[in-house]
Amino acid sequence: MGYSVRILDRILDGSPERHVIERGKRIIDHAVAENNMLPEILSGSGDIEKFRKIENLADKEVFDISSSITSGAIAPNIMEDMLRFINLEDDIVDTIFNLSRAILRYKGRNKKIDKYVKDNVMKLTVLINKALILLYEMHKAETLDRVNKLRAKIQEVEQDGDEIKDAMLDYAYKSKGMDFRAFYYVQDIAYLSDDVLDGCEDASDMIVSMMRSILT
Repeated sequence: MGYSVRILDRILDGSPERHVIERGKRIIDHAVAENNMLPEILSGSGDIEKFRKIENLADKEVFDISSSITSGAIAPNIMEDMLRFINLEDDIVDTIFNLSRAILRYKGRNKKIDKYVKDNVMKLTVLINKALILLYEMHKAETLDRVNKLRAKIQEVEQDGDEIKDAMLDYAYKSKGMDFRAFYYVQDIAYLSDDVLDGCEDASDMIVSMMRSILT
């Protein structure tokens, strides 16, 4: 559908739906803040309480937004989608928090494995940041065409993350002499990082779905 109208300006301007989408950007802000702190955790100088504080702020934001959605002001045909959308974004924040905890919990002695994981997590944080920025931009998109283009870019980033995840899993399975603790650590980091990128892709799908619901 080649809609050239400004969806948010012409259809959602001043509406409860617009308010929900605008507030959703704050959840992405929290996810970006967490992701930016992951290198500190990797270096051993990070503070997990900073992550916990951000997660709590995001939870409060989600509760307030969900209450607004269910108050009756949102059109019934998109209420369920909006609730799912907000919870998907909250899941992104939660998963990055869990990723930071997984890094802190591991007390490995194999410097080679530690360096391998750190190098790949640094690559993944760059991809996660790209995906989050694109998702943030989707909240402001003015046309359905723009929304679809941004979603396509997020899918590309997610695919790049899949390649790193698969390489990490191959490394875990093929490395000789790797102890079980290190094996599960590499797996956990690979899957959690991939879950963050999958969450960005799922949230982007929901934005497209909501936009189409508004237009029909």
